[in-house]
Amino acid sequence: MPMPNQDDTSNQISGLLDQQRSLKHFNLDWLTPAESLQEAIEFYWLITWDLRGKPPYKQANLPHPSQHIVIDTLQTTGVFGINTGVFHYTLQQRGRVFGVKFRPGAFADFFRYNPSSLLNTHENIEPFLSISEQQLIAKLKSADDPTVFAVQMDNLLISHKHPSTSKAKDAGALVDLIAITDEINNLKDLSRISGFQPRTIQRLFHSHVGVNPKWVIERYRMLAAVDAINNGQDLNLTDLAHSLGYFDQSHFNNAFKKLTGHTPSHYLPASQPS
Repeated sequence: MPMPNQDDTSNQISGLLDQQRSLKHFNLDWLTPAESLQEAIEFYWLITWDLRGKPPYKQANLPHPSQHIVIDTLQTTGVFGINTGVFHYTLQQRGRVFGVKFRPGAFADFFRYNPSSLLNTHENIEPFLSISEQQLIAKLKSADDPTVFAVQMDNLLISHKHPSTSKAKDAGALVDLIAITDEINNLKDLSRISGFQPRTIQRLFHSHVGVNPKWVIERYRMLAAVDAINNGQDLNLTDLAHSLGYFDQSHFNNAFKKLTGHTPSHYLPASQPS
C-alpha cells in the first residue's frame, strides 16, 4: 500500500486554502484502499502534526461533494456529510487524523443511507461499522505504521459494504462530468451534455449525492479557483475569473469572498498580479 510523500499528496488533494503555508504546519498523505473498495472509496487521507511548543494553527478547507469517515485523536470522530461552507480545523499540540473519502454518489448504497440527512452534520461511527469510536481512536493512536491502520479499516469497510446500484454509478458519473466539463454552468447544461432529464438528475443528487446539482456546479468552480491560486505562477485573476465562467473579476471576487471570507488576492503571493 503506497504512501506518497507530502509534495505528491499536495497534487492529489484540492481545496486546501493557502496550501503552501498550510503544509508547513502538518503532513498530509494519502493511502490506497483495498481493491474491492476502490469503486466506492477514492482514497484514505492522513494528517499528522506536532505543534508542541508552537501556537495553534487554524486551517481552512473547501470540501468536495463527498462523505467522509473521520477518526480524530484529539477532536471529533464520526461519519461526516458534505459541508456546504468552508471547513475550519484548529491544529494544536500533537495529533493524527485518518479519513475515508467516499466517491460522490457512492456512500448512499455502501451503507444504505441517504446522504442528504448528513448535510452539514455528522453521526456516530458505531451504527455504520459496529465498532466504537473509542476503539478506533485507540487503534489509530497505537499504530506506529499508518498502513497497518488502513488495513484494519479495509477489513471493517469490506465487512459492512453493500453493493452499488446503477443509481450510485449514474450519480457519480454526473458529478465527475461536472468536475471535468467547463461548459456546465447550470442544470440545463448538465442535462443537455449528460442526456439525463433535469428531474432525474435532481432525484439522483438528492438520494445519492446529498446536495443539489447547482451547489455541486458552483463548488467545483470554486475548487478550480482555489487550486489555480495554490498552483498558479504569474496568475492573473481577471483571466481566471473569465476561464471559470464569471462575467468579470468583481463577480468572481464577491462569490469567492462570500464563501471563504477573503478575496482571491488574499491567498496570492505579494509578487503576483491581482
